[in-house]
Amino acid sequence: MNLKSFGIRTIIALIFGPLIILSVLFGGYYLLGFVLLVVILSVYEFYKLAEKKQTFSNLFIGEIFSIAVVLSLFFYGVESLIPLIMLSMISVFFWALYRPKGSPTLNVPVTFFPILYFPIMFGSLLLVRELPHTYDIPYGAAGKWLMMMVFATWICDTAAYIFGSYFGKHKLIERISPNKTIEGSAAGFIFSVLTAWGCHMWFIDGLRLVDSLVIGAIAGIFGQYGDLFESMIKRDVGVKDSSSLIPEHGGVLDRFDSLTFSTPIVYLYLKFFVF
Repeated sequence: MNLKSFGIRTIIALIFGPLIILSVLFGGYYLLGFVLLVVILSVYEFYKLAEKKQTFSNLFIGEIFSIAVVLSLFFYGVESLIPLIMLSMISVFFWALYRPKGSPTLNVPVTFFPILYFPIMFGSLLLVRELPHTYDIPYGAAGKWLMMMVFATWICDTAAYIFGSYFGKHKLIERISPNKTIEGSAAGFIFSVLTAWGCHMWFIDGLRLVDSLVIGAIAGIFGQYGDLFESMIKRDVGVKDSSSLIPEHGGVLDRFDSLTFSTPIVYLYLKFFVF
């Protein structure tokens, strides 16, 4: 394990971690601003990665509709998504029709994919945070649920990194992420669930213990799959990090890939199995 790298990663986490925690705790426009920032940067990074595969996407259309989807989720909920998705799809097709450069077969899906993936998946933070308005629960409770999920995700990443560095012997999916090991992944899952258990005993309101443990398990399993999904894209385009925006963390995609993948699953679990 590179101690210098780990130290820088820790310092960055200590600086920005509290800002993330405060945004989920306060919710409302604070969380909306945070989600918008992450989505805007994620869409940009994805398009820059896609350019390395000789695709030509439309950043303007992608960003405008991604912002619109996030705002729609916040103000109107999931019911408002279908019209926006239809409108964005029509816009992308018309843009491709009058753009002679590159392959429309590649440009259309590359432009359209981020409009769906990042604002809907990461925007699920807003859906979880606003659940109390639907089910007559104290508004602050959902902030604590998200804080537990964030803690579980961070601890999972840290445990997987440390245990994988010292004890990892068996590769997880070497063709996608050569440094990830089964031992590290297992440690990340165990510590994620333990973190959820500790959070439940400490500050969680409105959830049963089993619900908190399930959220910890989701963070420990699907959060790692989110990391693998992003690693698959980076491996395909031949880069180590999605960008160099965050020292020793890479880009926004590198930092928030786990939450992007696990948050919508937490939302679906809460909506269909808890309330």
